[in-house]
Amino acid sequence: MQHDRLIAINGIKNLRDMGGYKSLNGGHIKWKKLYRSGRPSELDSEQHKDMAALNIDTVVDFRSAREKENSPITWNNHWQPDYREVPIGGNAAAWVKELFEKLSTSPFPAKELNDQFILAFQTIPIENVDGLRKLFDVLVDHSSDNTAALFHCTAGKDRTGIAGALIMRALNIHSDDIMADFLMTNDAVDLKASSKELAEWASEKAGRAIDADAVLPLVGVKEDFLHAAYKTIDEKFGSMDQYLEKGMGLTPKRLETFRHNLLS
Repeated sequence: MQHDRLIAINGIKNLRDMGGYKSLNGGHIKWKKLYRSGRPSELDSEQHKDMAALNIDTVVDFRSAREKENSPITWNNHWQPDYREVPIGGNAAAWVKELFEKLSTSPFPAKELNDQFILAFQTIPIENVDGLRKLFDVLVDHSSDNTAALFHCTAGKDRTGIAGALIMRALNIHSDDIMADFLMTNDAVDLKASSKELAEWASEKAGRAIDADAVLPLVGVKEDFLHAAYKTIDEKFGSMDQYLEKGMGLTPKRLETFRHNLLS
């Protein structure tokens, strides 16, 4: 089932259906109801038709203004969803840009890179409560039986990964399934091949060999990343339940509606 949920459409990476996961409350997440992905900015006209066939009527975009400027989405008549711009920042992007600018004069800081992504996962769910809450508002207030929602960032792994995990926690999905969904990015992007390709590019830029494992956080995810997000949420809000209620606005009544909308 893990790989069956991956959807191959050229022009969009890491696209998958979040359906099928069983809730500890009973039932499972509805298929063809909720999708996550990387940026849908490289789709041609035929691929827009493929996306339209998924009945996605709402798209929530977590990318920053700079990211959208660099990779704008061009909608066409085949697919024109309700597009919600919900910028969510991390603190790794600027640091990574600086890293690549210094590759030719500095050693590759593998540990610092990993630490920056840990810090990003600690930061994103706390400093972007309002943005993440807007996704939950969409899923509570703008849901219908015959349509679906898509949420995405650039690579569909960090901001999108955190959002996906929060949704699954709210639906009371088993922790093993949540982690499996989070780590599925590594299968979706072919982590080994992607890391090797990026390491070769970075090695050429740096003028020395850079190991593929060192660049892994740039293309994939690790369990430690999601655990870092959970730990910070518990520290700042007391528990995940408190975070979902106070931060994401899932009061008992809204949580009931949320689960009704997304669970079979």
